[in-house]
Amino acid sequence: MNILFVGKYNPEYNRNKIILEGLRKLNDLTVCELPFNKKKDFNLTEFNKLQTQCDFIYCPSFSHKFVKFITKKASKPVIFDPLISNYLTKVFDYKSVSKWSPRAYKNYLKDKLPFKAVDLLIADTEEHKKYYHTTFNIELDKIKVLPVGASVSDFNPTTKTKTEKFVVGFYGGFIPLQGVKYIIETAELLKNDSSIEFRLLGTGFQYEEMQQLAKHKQLTNLKFEGWINYADLPQHINNFDICLGIFGDTPKAQFVIPNKIFHYAAMGKPIITMESDGIKEIFKHEENIFLTTNNKLAIKNAILKLKDSPELAQKLSVNTLNLLRSEYSETKIAEKLVAILKKYNAQKKGE
Repeated sequence: MNILFVGKYNPEYNRNKIILEGLRKLNDLTVCELPFNKKKDFNLTEFNKLQTQCDFIYCPSFSHKFVKFITKKASKPVIFDPLISNYLTKVFDYKSVSKWSPRAYKNYLKDKLPFKAVDLLIADTEEHKKYYHTTFNIELDKIKVLPVGASVSDFNPTTKTKTEKFVVGFYGGFIPLQGVKYIIETAELLKNDSSIEFRLLGTGFQYEEMQQLAKHKQLTNLKFEGWINYADLPQHINNFDICLGIFGDTPKAQFVIPNKIFHYAAMGKPIITMESDGIKEIFKHEENIFLTTNNKLAIKNAILKLKDSPELAQKLSVNTLNLLRSEYSETKIAEKLVAILKKYNAQKKGE
């Protein structure tokens, strides 16, 4: 099987990186790429040459802008893996666009038109699949689920650096679905426990706002460590005793299993995150993850339970690592994608 990746995309972004790395590790499969940033940079001659050699054309995550453009020039089935909905993100997550405004409708079309144009649409969870179906009227049979996973080549456990503190860690882009304010409120509840330290890695949308919130609460048990290079992220995660996922109030928080959850799992860390239908598609409470609500007292109690129950924390660590390696490594994700494409071909031949 040959797959052509084309469009405006970042091959180093986690979702794309996992799929590309995984596919390149499989036998009897060839991947080629034709990225471009503007239509004027699109090489039609090269595209036509490459698509004659491929079985599928793959538009990676965030490449919404040129999907319809590509489908009009494609002679092979086109697959689109959007990862996000512009409409959901801007109108309901960031709330930067008014729901009934012309801009909201424009963002709606930025999703619906490419979703409709392609032969297969990829969703990262069943909940996202349902959202694409109900919101944009995309046929269910056309939407296939491919979890995000993690690269075990990049993320694998090593010996934890010994510290006096019990480290509760988080990394992210400080976007609304992550609910960082609840982490800060939890840190406030635990500010008199000198044995616990919170470390927040990353920057982003609400970063300064969250810094101000922590400053207002005069928290000395919480550290903002800023942007961390991807290559350094595994070691930072490795030094966490507990990893925090997402706790946001937005609809999107109910649909997704974010990158960080899979990264934490690949590092064999006990994870605390908000219970949602999306997360429960893969993870099970007190079996390979600890689920709670986005309530500061509930998060606090979860942290203390794992801190005071090393046997449970160890159980979660072992089970989440085994689950990740057995089902959601880069190779396993690539195999799942190939199975989706082979089934599509078989169905088309049977029509």
